[in-house]
Amino acid sequence: MSHTIPVLMTMRFRDALLDELRTVSPRLDIRQQSVREDREEISAFLDGNEEIVYCFAPPRDLARAPKLKWVQLHSAGVDHLREHPIWNTDITVTTTSGIHAVPIGEFAFALILALARKIPKMVRLQERGEWPRNRWEILSGLELRGKTIGIVGYGSIGREIARIAKYGFHMRVVAMRRTTQPPRRRYNEPGVGDPEGRIPEKWFAPDEITALVSECDMVVLAAPATNETRAMLGEEQLRAMKPHALLINIARGELIDDRALVTALKDGWIAGAGLDAFTIEPLPRGHQLWHMDNVIISPHVSGATGKYDDRAATLFAENLRRYLTGLPLLNVVAHDLQY
Repeated sequence: MSHTIPVLMTMRFRDALLDELRTVSPRLDIRQQSVREDREEISAFLDGNEEIVYCFAPPRDLARAPKLKWVQLHSAGVDHLREHPIWNTDITVTTTSGIHAVPIGEFAFALILALARKIPKMVRLQERGEWPRNRWEILSGLELRGKTIGIVGYGSIGREIARIAKYGFHMRVVAMRRTTQPPRRRYNEPGVGDPEGRIPEKWFAPDEITALVSECDMVVLAAPATNETRAMLGEEQLRAMKPHALLINIARGELIDDRALVTALKDGWIAGAGLDAFTIEPLPRGHQLWHMDNVIISPHVSGATGKYDDRAATLFAENLRRYLTGLPLLNVVAHDLQY
């Protein structure tokens, strides 16, 4: 390949990051036309010559991109592309899997620590200017050291959570994964996570999730949203959890049966939940989860730090180099699995 390669960037990258991408090769003709919102349809941005597109969602009118060979997504998940026509083509789709490990791994522990040490209750007391007489009783917390954490979904985020748990808090780690096959070629930041999968002391298959959660003091959901994972945590699993257990969801809302979760939190099947993802987003204003003392709600922002675009550009640059030299791309989505 010696021809110029037209690349369309639709996300809002800084000029400095675009310049870094251009230094990958003079053969890249990088043009940016930014969307106003992530999910905006980008068909109108195409001139028909694009060979590579960087975007949140590919154009639905693929007839406007007859030369398109590869789409690099700005997200790790692809559940927003259900029923997208791109799955019926041979266009390669890659994700930003791997760049979320550090920010979301840290965020998961922000939720765990906040719930374990009753920080939300302290904030409410602070707002009222109240110093309770029985503060040792009502604010007695849960220590993490020596506790068992269960990680459902052992991708890049799950592996970083495991690393922090084991080496930061001396926790016992157990994990669930879909297959025992070696992971696909994924992007991994140096020194991040558990690339060899050596940290978990015990492994569970998807049909053993009830057994997994029954062992744990904390359960973290880090699996993709697929037909197999939908409502994987329902009444049976929530009833099997320990009464002092905490549930953290930094994945997708569809993984949990909402009604069962509300009941579990109300009736004390579990002690609390930190939720960053919901079946319906934004979470409806009247939803019961808003008003629960043992719940922390965050509006799907676990990956939101000032370094997101920097990490995304570093990954894209690596994939561009691979594309130019004929090496396999990182984070290729299997069209049949769609994750």
